[in-house]
Amino acid sequence: METSPKENKFASRVTQRERSTHKEIQTAKHPGGRPKKSDDSKQSEKVFLTLTKREKEKLDEYTQRTGESVAGAIRRALKEMGMI
Repeated sequence: METSPKENKFASRVTQRERSTHKEIQTAKHPGGRPKKSDDSKQSEKVFLTLTKREKEKLDEYTQRTGESVAGAIRRALKEMGMI
């Protein structure tokens, strides 16, 4: 007597794992994530600055006191001076 395999009632369902890798999901209208920045707002240019040891210590002390990053402090100072 041969038994036929039972039909799986869940076989037609798509599991969450399959859904997350499914091509339709990957090409959805809302891919998620942050929108791309415009070229004008990207901070892509680099400037290198050489300081004396004492100048660097003073800059580090200032940034620790204010909680600002070194790059942020320099950028803000340049903006306040009207250079950028």
